Amino acid sequence: MIDERLRRIFEDLTSIDATSGNEAPVAAYIKEFVERLGLEFDMDGAASLSKGNSGNVIIRIKGGGDHFLASHMDTPRSTKGLVRRFLEDRITSDGTTPLGVDDRGGLSSILYALEKASEDGKLVPCTLVFTVCEETTLAGSTYYKPDEGIRYGFIFDSYMSPPALVSETCGLLEFDFTFRGRSSHAGIAPEKGISAIQVACEAITKFPYGKLGDKDTGNIGKITGGTATNVVCDEVKVSGEIRSGNQEEGERRFKKVVEDFRQVCQKHGATLEYSSSWDFTPYHIHPEDLPYRHFEKVVKSMGLAPVPMKSMGGSDANAMNRKGIKTINLGVGAQNPHGNDEFILYEDFTRAAEIAYGLMTTTLE
Repeated sequence: MIDERLRRIFEDLTSIDATSGNEAPVAAYIKEFVERLGLEFDMDGAASLSKGNSGNVIIRIKGGGDHFLASHMDTPRSTKGLVRRFLEDRITSDGTTPLGVDDRGGLSSILYALEKASEDGKLVPCTLVFTVCEETTLAGSTYYKPDEGIRYGFIFDSYMSPPALVSETCGLLEFDFTFRGRSSHAGIAPEKGISAIQVACEAITKFPYGKLGDKDTGNIGKITGGTATNVVCDEVKVSGEIRSGNQEEGERRFKKVVEDFRQVCQKHGATLEYSSSWDFTPYHIHPEDLPYRHFEKVVKSMGLAPVPMKSMGGSDANAMNRKGIKTINLGVGAQNPHGNDEFILYEDFTRAAEIAYGLMTTTLE
């Protein structure tokens, strides 16, 4: 079974309905929690970027130290009306709502470890960061400004079972294309028009869909256009993404898409407009990097060994690595995230809390 105190914290947090941009009630819970332990609570200005009702919550323990532990305060979907089920080996909902284990599992693990380490008098200098809008824009971690002494960090937010860690991720390049043709009456003078729908359809047949080798994927997920059946459509918008384990390779693939699309437009006398941006960039953590070494030290003391894994998803770890702060996303065991069938095994939950405790009570050197 699960430790009763860890269970209580999880129940408290999953009783709070706080989707992206509405994290204020979770922040208030954390504030009361840490102040009861005699620790100081700080909130930054991330709300200005997220357009939500809370900034990131930051707790600097004994000056803040050289490493941080983090999880996010938002859930991707509402947990209103949640009914928890504590089964023989796991926690689930009753199936009518998400459990909210992403990322209440990570948040509970850190707070439980903080309380225990504080009571044991074993806390070492470190920083705790609880971010906003991870599920939508990574706005919290993007806004977060690490103190000068922070050198590396840990995100408690992976569906993987501990001691797994996400040592390598892709980056995600989002794009929008607008195909512009020429409108005309589809019945009286179709020859005077240039169908943007026809052009776009031909162009996207050249797009590289699905898995592209071991580390890349491509997808077009949204197409809009047209006004009426009797009008030759003059504008179609197409949106999608390319994920790549290498930023330069991702840019190369996108450049090829632009070239292919432009050729089709030229063939039909249409024009093309486009934009792209990296939602998050890839990272790769090696065994010699600081967070890997510290994590390895902790899990070895538990009789375990790190299990490095690759992920095609993004997290706050991507934003932190982009800032130059080596950061790894750690397995919490929040399985089937975002669905009504979310669950977490007691074994994984307990181990995640133990790892958090170890990272708060040991230093690398």
